[in-house]
Amino acid sequence: MNPDETTIAIMGQQVPARHERIPINQLHFLPDNPRVYAAIREMTDFNGLTADEKQIRIYERLLQEPSVKNLIPEIRRDKGLQDPITVRHDTWQVIEGNSRLAAYRKLAEESGDEQWTEIRCLVVTSLTDDQQTRLLGQAHLHGKTDWSPYAKALFCFRWVVEEKREATSLSNLSGISSAEIKKNVRIVQLMQANGDDKLSHFSYYSVLVRSRPISAAIAASPKLEQTLLAQIKTQPEPFTAQEMRERLPTVIAKPRILRKYEKGDVSMEDAFDRAKISGAEQRLKKVRDGLDDIERDDLAPLERHEVKSIQQVVRQIRQRVKRVSDMVDAELLAKSPKGNST
Repeated sequence: MNPDETTIAIMGQQVPARHERIPINQLHFLPDNPRVYAAIREMTDFNGLTADEKQIRIYERLLQEPSVKNLIPEIRRDKGLQDPITVRHDTWQVIEGNSRLAAYRKLAEESGDEQWTEIRCLVVTSLTDDQQTRLLGQAHLHGKTDWSPYAKALFCFRWVVEEKREATSLSNLSGISSAEIKKNVRIVQLMQANGDDKLSHFSYYSVLVRSRPISAAIAASPKLEQTLLAQIKTQPEPFTAQEMRERLPTVIAKPRILRKYEKGDVSMEDAFDRAKISGAEQRLKKVRDGLDDIERDDLAPLERHEVKSIQQVVRQIRQRVKRVSDMVDAELLAKSPKGNST
């Protein structure tokens, strides 16, 4: 066998391949590659572009990826690739290594040096769709160049929803469990249903699907789901995905407070403060601190009728403080050791 010729073991078959150096302008980015696909989904006009225009847009978008930005100086320092990219001979599309191809093109543009005009490739003669999926899965789902969670979710969504193929077959090819595939599909479907295609919002929808207490609560309460989906799309978002994951289960455990949150009467932060185990103390402290902030100078500029209104509020506060005080005294008495009435 020629030393440049080899084979790749895919799904029990030895697929012929060979090592070559190929001009970068002869190669094409693969739109089906999940990292590329995740990037072009945000381009509303992409499908209307010509093939050449699509390649330009993919290249421009890949240059914005942190992984590509970090890769350029590394390749420049090494003066080449440590591992070749994988290319299909029948289409000249890059199956694995789209980021490295983008980095090479950028280096060629910036330097004008001929060393960047050709790139090391492992060229396979042809691949079936299943073989290509398996090859991608080996390289990115369990390898050193992981896709982002968003790219993985789109990979599953495209297979199951857009291509109408079984989750079990993708599981066999990729090694992702069927349950995980279904969760990924659900996340993307939830984003679509909410008319939200922002990559930065993916983590919110992931929490909605992956957190058991949250997913169970929104399944039982369409109002909660509606409230959360509306707030996630708000700019800027009123809470982070991590805050939602950490705080919302505590709110869910308190139905009365949850209903207030669903109606929009309280923010998630306030609902969480109220719902914490020490929520009563927390809320009383907030009232106390709020009263501490009021000074005589705050009242001096007010009209008489405004002061009268404040007086009425003060009376109402006294009534409520007495009610809470009575409840506290009663609880202390109930929790006192037997035979001790103090």
